[in-house]
Amino acid sequence: MRRTCLFPHSTKEVFMKEREKAKTLLDQLYAMESSPDYVLSSPEAAVIQLLPFRKKKTENFVVLFVDNKNRMICKKVVAKGTVDQIPVFPREIIRHAILKQASGIILGHNHPGGASEPSKQDRELTSKIKRIAMELGIRVLDHIIICDSGHFSFQENGYL
Repeated sequence: MRRTCLFPHSTKEVFMKEREKAKTLLDQLYAMESSPDYVLSSPEAAVIQLLPFRKKKTENFVVLFVDNKNRMICKKVVAKGTVDQIPVFPREIIRHAILKQASGIILGHNHPGGASEPSKQDRELTSKIKRIAMELGIRVLDHIIICDSGHFSFQENGYL
């Protein structure tokens, strides 16, 4: 049985080249994200890890877990919400940090509405998580809010 190609010969070649480029970029991204030496040394380095969430239509709360040299251990979505709110449980964040043997965490979430400024609830939640984490020897390095138009770092703006 003869197979018919959906693409003319030249289009198929272009498609294959573009697919190979995309695969190479993805391989580089995966290598960067899973590298044990990927140090989150600035808010911008953390923002790179949160970029996939900036265009989400609902809020996602993400935690970046780091070791004592701020090398990323892993990234985990700990809660998903609606367009304007998200149920976040500090005990779940701390539980994951302990299980991952993380000595620090970077909190992050997206604002689908487009404004990166933190709400009163964002500030209160960050304070609560920081207080609980400090009691257990876990550092809260930053809380980053990301949206289409930019980001807000609690650390850069003196909120931590």
